[in-house]
Amino acid sequence: MKILPKLLLASAITVLCGTQTGMAKTLKLAHALPTDHPVHASLTWFAKQVYKTTHIRVKVYPNGTLGNETSLLQMVQNGTIAFTKVSAAPLTAFAPEYKVLSLPYLYKNRTQYDKILQGKIGDKILASSRSAGFIGLAFLDAGSRNFYTDKPIIEPSDLKGLKIRVQNSAISIDTIKALGATPVPLPYGELYSALQQGVVDGAENNIPSYYSSRHYEVKKVFSYDHHTMIPDVLVVSTSVWDGLTPKQQQQIRKVAKETVAVQRKNWDAYVNKALVALKKHHIQFVQSDVPKFQEAVKPVYVKFKKENPNLVPLLNEIQASEKN
Repeated sequence: MKILPKLLLASAITVLCGTQTGMAKTLKLAHALPTDHPVHASLTWFAKQVYKTTHIRVKVYPNGTLGNETSLLQMVQNGTIAFTKVSAAPLTAFAPEYKVLSLPYLYKNRTQYDKILQGKIGDKILASSRSAGFIGLAFLDAGSRNFYTDKPIIEPSDLKGLKIRVQNSAISIDTIKALGATPVPLPYGELYSALQQGVVDGAENNIPSYYSSRHYEVKKVFSYDHHTMIPDVLVVSTSVWDGLTPKQQQQIRKVAKETVAVQRKNWDAYVNKALVALKKHHIQFVQSDVPKFQEAVKPVYVKFKKENPNLVPLLNEIQASEKN
């Protein structure tokens, strides 16, 4: 009988130590971008602030060291890693609400973009993927997407016959088709060699990605048509999230929202730096005829409304914000 209290005490110590070990566990944050990309700087800031406010360590794995964007999202879904950064475009396969954000020329200006994504509509979209295994914490600035090829793209007819790499998103594919090109979905990590070997004739992305991934080495003409402004999304595993205390969740949400402003600052600084460097590499910058592109993508909206009647109210809500 005297042995029993000792066993109970030993068990209690074991449980306590196990709990402490669990709380001290390091969470993983992985992404596929290079370390000089502004997103990496912002996510590193996020990780440091999470530790500062919650004492939960977050280790950042850049450069696709743990996998590409698709596999990282799968790892978040099964709880292997806690956080990742993913473009909103591929999230449409898991939460329909994200589809709206891939529509071309969705926003009239930058003010409306910020108002939508950082407001109630944005929060509703971020929360929509909980049952899919991940929760959106914040939308991070990813600029506008534009074309880079071997020739200027002034109007949609200039894209005719070209194979353009596109994100694996139905709306992104529809947009490229509407503009007259052939969309080729490819993982981002395979794009440099695909451009180099002629698998695709060009791609569409923002300035930081074009520069940091050295795509300018093979495609020298960058045409500003601004066809989409698809944000990046900082997501957390649902299972990891549910294992945190309400206070920890609140603190991490706060840090995530603060990361939005940090990312905007990092993004603008990096764009300025990249433009200086790209001009030294004799990159030709072209201003496209945006109204002609806007006209060409109207069928994308017609198809979207027909195939997604349940998302039309959300689209209407976003478009109505233009007038407020």
